[in-house]
Amino acid sequence: MTDTLTPASTARPRSALIVEGGAMRGAWSAGVLGALGEMNHCQFDLVVAGSSGACSAAYFVAGLVQPGLEIWKQHLGEQKLLRRTNWLRFKPMIDLAYLIDYCFKKTVPLPVGVFQTSKTKFQIVLTCCETGRPQYFTARDDWVFEALKASSSLPFATRGYSFVAGVPYADGGLSDPIPIRYVLDYGATDITVILTHGAEYRMAPTPRVVCRLAYPWYPKAAESWTQRHIVYNGSLDLLANPPAGVKLRILRPMRPLPVTRFTDDSNRLRAAVTLGRDEAYQQLQNGVPAEKR
Repeated sequence: MTDTLTPASTARPRSALIVEGGAMRGAWSAGVLGALGEMNHCQFDLVVAGSSGACSAAYFVAGLVQPGLEIWKQHLGEQKLLRRTNWLRFKPMIDLAYLIDYCFKKTVPLPVGVFQTSKTKFQIVLTCCETGRPQYFTARDDWVFEALKASSSLPFATRGYSFVAGVPYADGGLSDPIPIRYVLDYGATDITVILTHGAEYRMAPTPRVVCRLAYPWYPKAAESWTQRHIVYNGSLDLLANPPAGVKLRILRPMRPLPVTRFTDDSNRLRAAVTLGRDEAYQQLQNGVPAEKR
């Protein structure tokens, strides 16, 4: 299990795809992935994603883009995944067991064996609760489901962490929400990035007391959350000024999304998927050329 959490130093992919998370905002990202699939722009050497972005990316890499979209359109709204009233019962607001065990394993099965033979290396970003550092889980067997659950474990909305091979991991977005540095260090020179916020967005800090309340048993995970805005905004700065020789294509919302992080309305989720698809086509076809430095 240890080696699956360490990137292979010998692999030097040229093309890479990064998919940002964002809880239910990930519906827009899913629509973008749908557009990439329809345009046959799906051959990447490396795909790295976290949180809800990792869930959609898993189906994208597995060659099941449209079935993955059906999860967003049909199975996540109307209090199926998200139940705000659970707060009153002292239960998690997001039901990750429903997402992983029902949706991914039964309703729209994710064939994890495909990752062993895929030409695309698929990695899920996790945050190690014990160290507070990002870990990049290489998908290749049934541990994929546990990694997806862990990467989707949001503070307060879920227990905040989940176990992979006995180790507690949290949402990958806590420590590396846009893993552009990791992808560059891996050797990619042609990079597509899917973000879930507009061009003017900058992340604000989360109060330290909130972070500590979320992870009372894991202070380093809490500290990682307090630094998240610095990492995030630093990644945005790097995207704005990529290294020489790197071709960068950024796909991001062009208008306000019809969903928030915790939307459970099926119509709004479907609208976000459609908007992601349409805006991806618009950006890819009508003049959002890849930036090159």
